[in-house]
Amino acid sequence: MTRKLIKNWPILLILLLSFWAIKPLFHAGFFPMHDDEQIARLYELNQALSTGQIPPRWVADLGFGYGYPFYNFYPPLVYYLGEIFYLLGFSLITSTKIVMILGFFLSGFFIYLLAKEFFGKVGGVVAAIFYLYAPYHALDLYVRGALAEFYSFVFLPAIFWSTFKLLKEKKKKWLVLNSLFLSFLLLSHNLIAIIFLPFYFVFFGLLLFFEKNKKKTILIFTTSFLLFLGLTAYFWLPALWEKKYTLVDEILTKELADYKLHFVYLRQFWHSPWGYGGSIFGLEDGISFEVGKPHLIFSFLAGTLGIFLLWRKEKKKSGLLLTSYFLLFTFSLFMASFHSQFIWDRIKPLWYLQFPWRFLIFTALFSSLLATGVADYFLSLLKKNLIAKLVIIFLILFSVILLNKNYFQPAGYREVIDRDYITEEELKWKVSKMSFEYLPKGVATKYSDIKTTQIDLEKEEIKKSSFEILRGDLEVTEVKDWPHKKIFKTKGEGELRVNVFNFPGWKVFLDQKEVEIKETGKLKLITFEIPKGEHRIEIVLQDTPVRQLANIISLGSIFSLLIGSIYVKKIFS
Repeated sequence: MTRKLIKNWPILLILLLSFWAIKPLFHAGFFPMHDDEQIARLYELNQALSTGQIPPRWVADLGFGYGYPFYNFYPPLVYYLGEIFYLLGFSLITSTKIVMILGFFLSGFFIYLLAKEFFGKVGGVVAAIFYLYAPYHALDLYVRGALAEFYSFVFLPAIFWSTFKLLKEKKKKWLVLNSLFLSFLLLSHNLIAIIFLPFYFVFFGLLLFFEKNKKKTILIFTTSFLLFLGLTAYFWLPALWEKKYTLVDEILTKELADYKLHFVYLRQFWHSPWGYGGSIFGLEDGISFEVGKPHLIFSFLAGTLGIFLLWRKEKKKSGLLLTSYFLLFTFSLFMASFHSQFIWDRIKPLWYLQFPWRFLIFTALFSSLLATGVADYFLSLLKKNLIAKLVIIFLILFSVILLNKNYFQPAGYREVIDRDYITEEELKWKVSKMSFEYLPKGVATKYSDIKTTQIDLEKEEIKKSSFEILRGDLEVTEVKDWPHKKIFKTKGEGELRVNVFNFPGWKVFLDQKEVEIKETGKLKLITFEIPKGEHRIEIVLQDTPVRQLANIISLGSIFSLLIGSIYVKKIFS
């Protein structure tokens, strides 16, 4: 036991030094954040899963109580993780906090594994502390509450690490891990996954440069990437196809979410007052976009060092590595700054990212690796002077923690319990108003006082019952009211409206025969005619043809992942 502890001292040290990052999460209650929807989303996921909706698509209470296909489009992985702890008996709030704590631990762990491959155990610890205490790491969780994006910090270094191991050892287990980590990133935050791909291909190109058998290496890499695409097809393929049926293009790329309003000025990378407000055009943002002073200083030192080492034959590989990291770091800064607007103007998919400063997640990653490279080089100059090395490492680590630890705290705390987050008013009104871009296209909208798009609905208009009789002499008995399935028994004839937004996939069956859906009112709710007599009505959310195809692709990929194939064995032979 003691030997294991000694052997794993870097992991234990990283866990210990993460104390200031996670300390606020042990406070009672919860804290305010921009995306104050995390508890509601976990609750809705649990409701969907508990009624047999696998994978979850439709949430019942959000969308102003009319439901909408939230998990059709929003990556669900972090909420699956929260669901595990909720099923183990923790509260919704505690489950969410555990997920947050794990996010910090895992991000430190994976960048340690990555940096260790290039700079050894000490370098891995240095990288982990720089990464953990990057200001944007604090901003993502304690200010924005962007839990899904926060988990990108975990999977970015995990992907780089598994890619390196895959190409170095060329074993099947690394192919599986690499494809899984890529899948986890996409299922955590699809937008970060998309803009990560150029960095990923550059990293692969860098590793490929040192490979002797380039053809085999490319084949292995391509296999892993295709497996990732197959595993996640059930999510990304229907999301791409079905977004045209939603309000997403009207909401997510315009108005206050227009990328043109959210570029960062160069001076803000060095100094930007910490706050808990919002991002606006110009220099008066309510939140900080600091990269971190130690992160910037060490990064530019590493860039200079990299160029210097390129001219030394015995250090050329290290120089190329540092120079490449530095170029990726500066590219990340460039893409977050207003100097890159000409690129954003021409590449429309970038518009869905909304905030150019999201590229700061990559500056955090590469600055941490660059800092490690600088520390490793200067420590190597000390040779066997252990005391001097320990002093320098101590000064580096605690300077980073000391300068940045105060960012890792929320604006305040709320004395709340689960019930406060899942009341009808909270779910059907407050949370629903925060995010509604995936509501069906054609639902009536209006402009708010500040000229932003809102749903044309007042709080008092939200329906209390699950259905309405619009016409005729009907008796209706509700048998089942699940997010993805409704069952009624009726007597008489007339017109019935179910208070659910209509969306591709919904089908109505009267005595097991499909009947036509009519959309009524400004909200496009499911409506249909009922002939005279006694009937059993089933309203079911079924898979569309595109989703069926995507599910087949993903199931086939899972099957290949579990049992392997002759092809995979062949490329590793």
